[in-house]
Amino acid sequence: MTRPVRILRRAQTDLQEIRDYVQRDRPRAAERLINKLLDRIDGLAKWPERGVVPKDEYLRARGFRVLIEGEYLIFYKVLQRQVRVYRILHGRRRYRHLL
Repeated sequence: MTRPVRILRRAQTDLQEIRDYVQRDRPRAAERLINKLLDRIDGLAKWPERGVVPKDEYLRARGFRVLIEGEYLIFYKVLQRQVRVYRILHGRRRYRHLL
């Protein structure tokens, strides 16, 4: 069963910020990175359980899963009828308070 994947507004902003940051020094790499992230997100339609359940109790209790693409973490929830992507953040960031 496939579920529609919805990238929430904040996650869309994250993608734009990632693109802008990487594009300063490496324009081609920025597009490749964004395409990789979007491909991973698209794959959630077929395999929503692909990501791991976080070790952090706060995130786990709120139903988040995490998908890793390179140095980036894609935070999402699998809901009954869809998958929602909440944030896309660099793994070095302190992300708990951002979710």
